[in-house]
Amino acid sequence: MSDRNWACRKGTFGFGLLVLGAAGLCTTSTAAGDDCILPVQLGSYDTPGLARGAQVVGPVVYLADGGSGVAIFDMSDPSTPLLTGTYSTSDTAVRLQVVGTLAYVATNFHGLKVIDVTNPNSPTLFGSYNTPGAALDVTVNGTIAYVADGSFGVRILDVSDPSSISSLGAYLPIEGAAATEVHFSGGLLYLADGSRGIKILDVSTPSTPMLIGEYDGPSTARGMFVDGTTLYVADNDAGLLVLDASTPSTPTLIGSYSPPGNCQDVTLVGTTAYLSNGSSGLFMVDVSDPTAPTLLGSFASSGILISTAVDGDIAYLCSWTSGLHAVDVTDTCQASCQADLNGDGALDFFDVSAFLAAFAAQDPIADFQPDGLFDFFDVSAFLTAFAAGCP
Repeated sequence: MSDRNWACRKGTFGFGLLVLGAAGLCTTSTAAGDDCILPVQLGSYDTPGLARGAQVVGPVVYLADGGSGVAIFDMSDPSTPLLTGTYSTSDTAVRLQVVGTLAYVATNFHGLKVIDVTNPNSPTLFGSYNTPGAALDVTVNGTIAYVADGSFGVRILDVSDPSSISSLGAYLPIEGAAATEVHFSGGLLYLADGSRGIKILDVSTPSTPMLIGEYDGPSTARGMFVDGTTLYVADNDAGLLVLDASTPSTPTLIGSYSPPGNCQDVTLVGTTAYLSNGSSGLFMVDVSDPTAPTLLGSFASSGILISTAVDGDIAYLCSWTSGLHAVDVTDTCQASCQADLNGDGALDFFDVSAFLAAFAAQDPIADFQPDGLFDFFDVSAFLTAFAAGCP
């Protein structure tokens, strides 16, 4: 059986398909003739730690691999990831950002570590700063590093000399918040603050950052992506929230999309948002109209997907339990035989049986109208696809 995970937007009704093997869930939307995404797994590497975050620099992928520290891969051939070097951070490497030849790594209770990756075969410690909380993310702008420090908010650090880091200031959250991700854009700092939602900070004076706006979504803000004045928020079981922050003091909700699972992180490439949804895998959403996000495709990766880094047509999936996965996410495909749920190229009793069993179990493969509901419209869409036959 093919390992291709078909996920097309074609025809009048949506459809779903579970392809057994390397790929998984495949779904369509209802916009006839639009592009879709055909994910194909190219290669993977089961790392010893819990893969949490990655950055792609040319053919090199830098991976924050949990308790195993930092792993560096040569991905010149994505089908065969080559581990070239590692560095033990002595604590959980959660996220990282590579700037030049330095990797800034958020390492949980050991704070920020700066790793010299000039020689990817032998990375070495260049500097460190032990924050008071749990360093969960870092972003660097010029000579300043902003660290999401869990229940201790945001730490603003001077990294003009990365071998001798010093504190410039801090933003202390209200009780119950937990800073998990930070983004710097347009002179403002955007903070995913857990159950307290999204915070927007004026950091023009690093010693006294000021809260200028916030948005508290229905769930827990795990991560986000900032694109100009539009914020894409991974809001756990509420899925993707799209916020208009053109007026930073009053960000407003303008769109949303809620796929199965718990949305852990989101990254944007062009007009496609890639949602990392834990055990439900990767969901690719068209946000060309941010007020009406629509599903392009999905990929059921093994393990628990925490975050995704995308470079060109390749998505690098960080799975908490199965390491690094390289997936081709080329955004063109043609419709396959929609109702052929067992993938044998023929429509017969076995496909009907597979649909009925999936529908009864509320399995996402039976959600032929990809709205998270299991109702008459899914049955009607399946019957229409079945009657249409195979190409």
